[in-house]
Amino acid sequence: MKKILFLTLTIFFFQSCFFSWVSIEGWSWWSTEDIEKAQDTHNESVRIFALGDSLTAWFGLPLDESYPSQLQWLLDETWWNYKVINAGVSGNTSAELKTRMNWVLSDAQVNDIAILVIGGNDWLRGMNLWDLESNIEEIIEELKNHDMRIVLWGMQIPPNLWLSYTRDFEILYKNIAKKHRDIYFLDFFLEWVAWERWLNLPDGIHPNRQWYEIVSKQVYSFLLDNRLIWSR
Repeated sequence: MKKILFLTLTIFFFQSCFFSWVSIEGWSWWSTEDIEKAQDTHNESVRIFALGDSLTAWFGLPLDESYPSQLQWLLDETWWNYKVINAGVSGNTSAELKTRMNWVLSDAQVNDIAILVIGGNDWLRGMNLWDLESNIEEIIEELKNHDMRIVLWGMQIPPNLWLSYTRDFEILYKNIAKKHRDIYFLDFFLEWVAWERWLNLPDGIHPNRQWYEIVSKQVYSFLLDNRLIWSR
């Protein structure tokens, strides 16, 4: 009887130690704020606003093939309470996106996510880079006013105008990211698909379904790696 009691107490002791270790190890890298965010995400629907031009919209393709639609599918497979809103408009410049921000964000809530990809049409029209930078700054400030978490994706362009314009265009996004330390930044939105003709529509400019599939997976991974989305 004593042996059985001793064995029972021993098993209980090791179980307690084991589950305490799991609890500590599993959560030690999560701050209290992290856990609260995860709980909030579970209780309330979080919106992910995909802001931009034709790279975000679905030019020449069915809506469900755009990267925001494919991102929604990936989230639905693994996560809960995330709604991706495709707020891309083909042809939009940074100025045009800026003018419609109030309407786009009419339903935005605290801790919603904004993914900002803009500037391609500014380049195609040879627009002043000072204006582009100013417009992006104002868009970011508007997003901050709504207490949103912001992902800024940088852009790069081929040197078809002049070299200084191409260089300054790329640096512009990095300078904005340095100024706004509280936003998330990645150098180049097209890093995984740039200059691959087989990933474009016949016009050689706009993305096809495979392009969107690759980019949606990269966006998903970025959101996950930076804990902007949370696991069950």
